Amino acid sequence: MTVEDRLSRLEMRQEALVSAMNGLTDVMEQTRDLVVELMAWLQEPPSSDLSDTLKAMTEAMELQAGHMQTIGHALLKLPAQVAQEVRSGT
Repeated sequence: MTVEDRLSRLEMRQEALVSAMNGLTDVMEQTRDLVVELMAWLQEPPSSDLSDTLKAMTEAMELQAGHMQTIGHALLKLPAQVAQEVRSGT
C-alpha cells in the first residue's frame, strides 16, 4: 500500500469519524431539548381533568340509573294498564 493510499484511507476514516460525531451531537442536542421540555412540564401544577371527568361520568351514570329505574317501573305497570284498557274498551 502506497503512502497516498494510506493517506486517502486515513482521510476517509477521519471524515467518517467527523460525520459520526456530528450525528452524536445532534442526538445530544435533541436529548437536551427533550429534558428541558420535561423539566418545564414537571413544574406545571397537576391537571384536574381526570378527576373532573370521573366526577362527571359518575353523575351521568347515576342519572342514567335513575332513568333506567323509571323505565323499569313503567314497564312493570304496562301490562296492567293494557289489560285495564282492554277491559274498559278504550
